[in-house]
Amino acid sequence: MPDAVLKLDPLRAWRFVAGKVSGLGAVTSPPYDVLEPAIVRRLTDSDLHNMVRLILPRDPDLGPSRYDEPARRLVGWQRDGIVVQDERPALYVYEQRLRGAVLCGLVGSLRLDPARRVVLPHENVMPHWVDDRLRLMEATDADLEPILLAYADGGVASDAVDAARAGEPWLEAETYNGAEHRIWRIDDPVALAEIEAELAKHEAVIADGHHRYAAYLERQLRAPYRPSADVGLAMLVDYVRHPLTLDPIHRVVPGLELATVQARTPPGWQMQPGRVEGDPNRISVTDGTSWLTLHSASDAPAVTLLHEVLLPSWGAVEQDISFHHTLDDALALAGPQRAAVELTAPEMDQVLRSAAQGVVLPQKATSFGPKPRVGLLFRTL
Repeated sequence: MPDAVLKLDPLRAWRFVAGKVSGLGAVTSPPYDVLEPAIVRRLTDSDLHNMVRLILPRDPDLGPSRYDEPARRLVGWQRDGIVVQDERPALYVYEQRLRGAVLCGLVGSLRLDPARRVVLPHENVMPHWVDDRLRLMEATDADLEPILLAYADGGVASDAVDAARAGEPWLEAETYNGAEHRIWRIDDPVALAEIEAELAKHEAVIADGHHRYAAYLERQLRAPYRPSADVGLAMLVDYVRHPLTLDPIHRVVPGLELATVQARTPPGWQMQPGRVEGDPNRISVTDGTSWLTLHSASDAPAVTLLHEVLLPSWGAVEQDISFHHTLDDALALAGPQRAAVELTAPEMDQVLRSAAQGVVLPQKATSFGPKPRVGLLFRTL
């Protein structure tokens, strides 16, 4: 793809109709991969039309047919006017505010880049999650959750985002966590042409949504003559003008004991009892009662050292490991033979440097935020 450029096409997005649901915020959801069971229960109870009923198919025992229920549900919502499609194509400016944190950027149809020249992954993926997202996309014929991309110094594209925010929002919603969400439309041909020309100068890192992006690429391979499969729903953020946060994702390792950590951690690592904070590259391990903190002189990210050095040395089975966006969720599962591993987040320049070099971090290496709320806008093929 010698002519690959970063391109975000306008689309006719689907949205919920305020008068048909209990509230626009009540039908939204966090992304599928941060949904702990308690949150799922709350969202399922909040409104019969909450997006969690689409993005998190139930009853895994049904196998591939479990994706049929979300597909039927979406068709019913469209038929009954619960969701409607915008009349004209646009790029959408999405803003989310929560306790001083602001997410702000452009939502549109991202041109896919199989060669990884302009859309750069920074972490690995797990095939079963790629397959899960692909099956859902194919069953619903929709992109229900935007992936999150980060790029730098957006120039006139970022100016257009800020100019749109000076006007009246096209859509507003508030979610139960207190976050305020606003959306504006950009459909002026001149503004869209300026944005297109500006984005063509840039490359973007996948901040959140590696599995969904991999599913986009697989869908494109399966439908080579279907133009709507050449794009996927995405949000693009200028992280210089509108900074993102970068947090770690913690692990729980079944079968791992602290005695094993003490005995089988390779030479060259410093080991201290307790949970020692302050080291940006530390790895802390607990069985729920006691802690060990490990330090390495390497400048590699902690998550890379964990997966490439420590877990193999400890004899851990990668497939059994679970991933948790909050330390509390990981600690709740810790026990004598089930260690929780607390990680520190990589530095932004580590992520960007590895992505630019084509080097990916292990799966679930980072948690960029704030994340776009699911259900305010989505796309059908």
